[in-house]
Amino acid sequence: RVSCYGSERLLPFPLKGGCHGSSSGSKLKVPELSINGTQHVVQAGQSLNLTCRGEMVHSWSLPETLSKDSKRLKVIKYACGRNGKQSCSSLTLSRTQASDTGNYSCKYPTSPAKKKKESTVYVFINDTSSPFVEMHSDIPKIIHMTVGREMIIPCRATAPNIAVSLKKIPGETLIPDGKTIIWDSMKGFRIPKATYKFIGLLSCETTIGGHKYSTKYLTHRETNTIFDVQLSTPRLVKLLKGDSLAINCTVTAAWNTRVQMTWTYPGEARRRGSVTQRIDQKNTEANIFYSILVVDKVRDIDKGQYTCHVKSGPSIKAVNTTVIVYDKVFINLKRRRKTALEAVAGRKSYRLSMKVKAFPSPEVIWLKDGLLAAEKCARYMVKDYSLIIKDVAEEDAGNYTIMLSIRQWNLSKNLTVTLTVNVKPQIYENAVSSFPDPNLYLLGSKQVLTCTVYGIPQPKIKWMWYPCRQNHSKTRHGFCSYTEGSFILKAGSNIGNRIQSITERTAVIEGKNKTASTLVIAEAKSSGIYSCVASNKVGKSERNVSFIVTDVPSGFHISLEKVPIEGENLILSCSANKFLYKDIAWILPRTVNNQTKAKRSLKKEYSITLTLTIKNVSLAHSGTYACRARNIYTGKEVLQKKDVTIRGEHCNKKAVYSRILKYKSTRNDCTTQSNVKH
Repeated sequence: RVSCYGSERLLPFPLKGGCHGSSSGSKLKVPELSINGTQHVVQAGQSLNLTCRGEMVHSWSLPETLSKDSKRLKVIKYACGRNGKQSCSSLTLSRTQASDTGNYSCKYPTSPAKKKKESTVYVFINDTSSPFVEMHSDIPKIIHMTVGREMIIPCRATAPNIAVSLKKIPGETLIPDGKTIIWDSMKGFRIPKATYKFIGLLSCETTIGGHKYSTKYLTHRETNTIFDVQLSTPRLVKLLKGDSLAINCTVTAAWNTRVQMTWTYPGEARRRGSVTQRIDQKNTEANIFYSILVVDKVRDIDKGQYTCHVKSGPSIKAVNTTVIVYDKVFINLKRRRKTALEAVAGRKSYRLSMKVKAFPSPEVIWLKDGLLAAEKCARYMVKDYSLIIKDVAEEDAGNYTIMLSIRQWNLSKNLTVTLTVNVKPQIYENAVSSFPDPNLYLLGSKQVLTCTVYGIPQPKIKWMWYPCRQNHSKTRHGFCSYTEGSFILKAGSNIGNRIQSITERTAVIEGKNKTASTLVIAEAKSSGIYSCVASNKVGKSERNVSFIVTDVPSGFHISLEKVPIEGENLILSCSANKFLYKDIAWILPRTVNNQTKAKRSLKKEYSITLTLTIKNVSLAHSGTYACRARNIYTGKEVLQKKDVTIRGEHCNKKAVYSRILKYKSTRNDCTTQSNVKH
């Protein structure tokens, strides 16, 4: 018995420093146990007695295999120390057994901010008939391992001096070397960095009194490979108040992967949801894990974000969805744009779209001019709340109506919009005439040019004049180059040629509102390009008319001054428009002596004339004379031919007739002319 200032207790050991606490009289920073050292051995069947003393109330921590509610356990708390200012407690465990082996700790109350303060002793309950704390003789215990990380084979011994060996079944002995395998009687075999060598069935074995004991463990190599995490719901879930919410989180993971699945959601604190989990291992390539969250009769507090968290070792993934809870059904329908709806003919596609907010999702029908759009045209396709028009055409213009309805609630709304399809200007004359060659206009003549235009909106039309000079190289228009730029024409303009008038007339042609613009040229004098330009907000088109003024009929012509008689001179002239032809040359009959002919070239304002003179002609000079020129625009050669018959001194009808038969002539004046193009 020890009496400490009026307190009298039977203590199982003398406290350090007697009844005055520690010998120095200082306060105990950590609780103090009655047993010195880190280990203590008690024989099985005996009682374990421990006492703890500290500056404040403390608690006991016991091995996991020992319940605090065990009838064999008794803990008594009492005041101790000088004036009873310290706190003591005694722990008594009667009829000890092997499974009571483990750590016994006395500790002060702690908080997250404070360092843990405790004293611990590891107690062995020595039982010669049960050398291991846990025995797994028939069914091995599963131990999860990760390659490269520490693994514990927890075959703890009931005494510190028991010799235990580790074997890998069927017969390989794994010898502890203090590095790769370390024996610790309080933990078992500790493997700092597990390798594939330790995968399989392991056995801890010992022999006591000639009897062999073994406990078995099956290592299971864990992986942390999460292939995929998906929710059964879309990213936005809309519900009506009172509906039920069910979200299934599905995880696909590699074999040997175990996952922890948790939920965070708005009603979590109030436990609004219930969670069920299951695993499907029927798949031969992966494990499928399911976690299903169900919230019955949703309310306003249930709206917000729902997240499924998945964890496997260091691998972490999460997926979420947002839940909206509505008080009642509704349809809100508005135009997306306040401006007029316009499309362009020829566009690949056009989307007619409205602003729609509705719950639940309504039935959608689109009408075109009062008829079902999808049935009216195969190019119309309804997608969500939009109508998509493919390959936009002019006929797509009209009134479009979107009809939204929720039949079970007898709720509907309609909205009609007008679509205008704009058309790029089109010039009718471009479609019906390609103008393969430049046009020739006789000098001094009056000419009328017309340009018929269609487009939406109605195009504006203007006439342009491009003066040109002779050009033998290919340019934009092939026969002239611009030296003075372009000019916008008006009625009365004298640029190039005098413009008598420019008029416009609109009429419905082939069901379309077309505009015809007419340009009247008072007198043709200058060559160039007249361009009709039609433009609107979509684009522009133009029609170019090559306007070549000529003083030569048809632009290329042979003339004979008079039918010669023997002894007179033969004079032939070959004239060609200089904007249309070049390289003019004569081709003479074989009977004509080169020394008897003379050529003279004369360049005029509109044409070139090459004159052939043969003096003192004879009947031998009769024949076909040809003039050759090259078309600047096409590059082709053109021939003009004239058959010439030289008359004798007495040219009578009989003589003429015989000569006609001889030279195949068709004219009474003894000459014929024909045009030949090559």
